[in-house]
Amino acid sequence: MKPAAFMLVLLAALFGGACSKCGNPQPAKGNGAQRYGKLPGLKHTTCGDLLDEADRIAEEGGMPEQLGQSEIPATDNVAAGLKGLFPAKKLETILGESEKIFPPKAFVFNPLQLEKAIRFSKKYDAQHRQIRDALRRPQCDFDIDHEAGFAADLSFVDVARIAARLEAFAVAEALAGDDPAGAVEPLSHLLRLATCLDGEKHPTVRLEAAFVRAEGLNVLQSIVEHPKIVRAHLQQLHKIIEGQLTAWPDDADAWIGDRALGMHAYEVVRAGEILSLLNEEEVEQFRQEGSLEQLPAAARRTADQDEFYYLETMRKIIESCDRPYYMRVALFENIRNDLQKRRDSADFPLVAGRLLLPDIEQGHAIQARDRANCEAWALALARGAGCGPPPYEVNPLTGKKYRLIEEEGRIEVRNVGTGRRGDDPPVVVPDLAGEK
Repeated sequence: MKPAAFMLVLLAALFGGACSKCGNPQPAKGNGAQRYGKLPGLKHTTCGDLLDEADRIAEEGGMPEQLGQSEIPATDNVAAGLKGLFPAKKLETILGESEKIFPPKAFVFNPLQLEKAIRFSKKYDAQHRQIRDALRRPQCDFDIDHEAGFAADLSFVDVARIAARLEAFAVAEALAGDDPAGAVEPLSHLLRLATCLDGEKHPTVRLEAAFVRAEGLNVLQSIVEHPKIVRAHLQQLHKIIEGQLTAWPDDADAWIGDRALGMHAYEVVRAGEILSLLNEEEVEQFRQEGSLEQLPAAARRTADQDEFYYLETMRKIIESCDRPYYMRVALFENIRNDLQKRRDSADFPLVAGRLLLPDIEQGHAIQARDRANCEAWALALARGAGCGPPPYEVNPLTGKKYRLIEEEGRIEVRNVGTGRRGDDPPVVVPDLAGEK
């Protein structure tokens, strides 16, 4: 799965659209991709600037071969407990089955839909028990093969998404039985799965974590709306959300992984195989321009200068992660402007400018929205449960201050979304702070 295309789909999901699994052409798997993992072309380049930057990345531990190899014992690793839960050939089918059951908007089921969810859960009850056992382990590392580049096996993401859906359906069953207390634990498991995913230094996995968490927050909304919710439940839910924020990974981690993917991609380019990196839309675009046949040779000829531009730009992007997203916007605008100026010049970085850089800002926006969603929930739950106020004031996506409104027995947090039409959803919880 190519991150750029996935970002567009996931961004639409987090900003109110529909999300579906996307697939794109990839380089050959196994040894076909592994042979590029040590970056042989980069190591033999005569471009001094490129070699210097590569040395800096190696000193920082950012090369593909430096990002993998888990050292966590299997007995302590959640990921080890999730391996082999579902037949690999059936993963897509099972995930699709859960997709049809999961409500597309509010997490609400009519009787027939609930019955489907319960039957799905019973069908995979043995796997669900194994998931719960795995989640008792203290650490998680999915041991991604970063040396395989875009061909790395990320099927564990589908396993985690199915596991999260099983936990969501357990919440639905508990709420249907008028048991909001029984809904809290499966929600905590669901969000723990998101934390497991977002701990990986890989952009696709990090953004999939945001998708899982977005579904989890929809589930959370259904819990706080239950008529039998009490203050103690809100306190438990607040603790869960604060746990998410405490474990939050650095934004930079995903883009360090993205840079490693890019470096692997340049090895594919040097081998004359750039077409294997294109999705269908990109293939069609180059075809319409009449340049598809010339693309492999052109990209290969300028690979060193192209990669140096890419790595310089990625360094700026990664360093910008020390600031909230709304303060990075100017950098992305400068990158776009520079690429536009170079578009018809001899020094235009073809691979960086057309394939690797254009959609990265959207990934950063997803990270920021993901964080804003959790901060807003932490604020709402803290006030609704009568806990001390969390230290969250400014939305990392927009730079606007959150607005907390108390009225008629409920708490609202606003300024969570972009503020664009249709994207300013408030977080709403009951005001139970006065309960004993």
